[in-house]
Amino acid sequence: MSDELIDVRTTLASSRQTRVEIGRDGVLHVLAGPVTLHLERAACEDLTTTLARAMVALARREPRQRPAPLVLVSPPMDTERKKVT
Repeated sequence: MSDELIDVRTTLASSRQTRVEIGRDGVLHVLAGPVTLHLERAACEDLTTTLARAMVALARREPRQRPAPLVLVSPPMDTERKKVT
């Protein structure tokens, strides 16, 4: 029998390409594609803040061209107009 502890992780958040898990020891595991970062909470908070600032700066510098989420639709034509008597 081995004396090694098994690292049990709980997923805190996930998306299509990334996932953040917390280990039993409190270490955060940030999985992004083929890269995994093992960070203490303070380092993860600092990384998160820095990434958020970078994305805001990038958005201001190079706005993303997105299609409009809403489309204006003309009202249907009234083919049978009622006569007013």
